[in-house]
Amino acid sequence: MKRWMLCLAAALLFTAPAFAAMPVRWDQLKDPKAAGYEDPYAALSGSELRSLGTVLRLRQQLDEMGSADADRLTLEQRLRQEEALLAAAGVPTEQLLSQRFEVAKKRAAAALAGNSALAGKDIEITGYVIPVQEPGSDQVVAGYLVPEQGMCSHMPAPDPNQMIRYRLSTGWRAEYVYEPVRLTGRLSLKTTRQEITLLDGQVDMVAAFEMEVTGAQRLDEQSAPNPMSRIWKFFKGPVPENSWKHP
Repeated sequence: MKRWMLCLAAALLFTAPAFAAMPVRWDQLKDPKAAGYEDPYAALSGSELRSLGTVLRLRQQLDEMGSADADRLTLEQRLRQEEALLAAAGVPTEQLLSQRFEVAKKRAAAALAGNSALAGKDIEITGYVIPVQEPGSDQVVAGYLVPEQGMCSHMPAPDPNQMIRYRLSTGWRAEYVYEPVRLTGRLSLKTTRQEITLLDGQVDMVAAFEMEVTGAQRLDEQSAPNPMSRIWKFFKGPVPENSWKHP
């Protein structure tokens, strides 16, 4: 009997790590293939990007103007100045403007694509929760995990592959919006879309991942918002019946 118990203990000892959740960083959620596209705008400085945008806007304005328009000469002069600045910096203006639609498509695809190698894996990841109601229910057992505090409210929403739609299979419940936590559970590669209400109004939440949460741990309160922000408390207003769906 003792020998059997020792064998069982040894088996558990050596097999337990196989079921341990894998720690994952947010950047690992991105599809490395989709994110590996060549971005010709990446090497430009902020001022060069603004100047390139100004050139495009001025050209579009001039195309819509008549030849006798009173403002035409002023706009043409400014356009020449912007083009000269870009040329002096070695920026290939025409080439970059001709590529803008192609690059925009690649950016959109990269933002949506999740890392398929993580699909079906048990992971643990830290972030900030945005609890929401399930449609047609008063239960707050679902929500979104985002990498930075304030995203979707005071900051733009992250890319879909930087947002996780979660559902709790544990007794843990968030105490306030943007509470810092470490979530553990099974990750699925599934795009969802839902419109919710936060401080700044209606927000369209598009997530590339779902997660069935089996464990949650609150992080150090020092990283939490000021206690006064707990008046935010998650929104419990009506949720449209068709607001939670898979595209």
